[in-house]
Amino acid sequence: MSTPTAEPTTMPANTSAADPKLERRGRAWLVWSFLLCPCHLPLSLAALSAVLAGTSLGVAVREHTAVAAIAITATWLLGTGYGFHLIRQAKRMNGACPLPRP
Repeated sequence: MSTPTAEPTTMPANTSAADPKLERRGRAWLVWSFLLCPCHLPLSLAALSAVLAGTSLGVAVREHTAVAAIAITATWLLGTGYGFHLIRQAKRMNGACPLPRP
């Protein structure tokens, strides 16, 4: 029997053309997370209440504003962190868009 060879655990320096997509996905996560930013919380809660008006979920948002605020803030935090994670991963894999040097 032959012994199996171990696969490398690090990513190669040269990656496929799909790698710049990681940075674009990371930036998209950051843009969409910006809409849920806690500084926009009054606007987010108002929009959420307006969209869900007349539904049982709308009543729950209106009655439990603090829980809704915590959920929106947690979603913003997770989305922003994941966006930065994707951008760092693209940078490590040399898939980030290069910046022009002066």
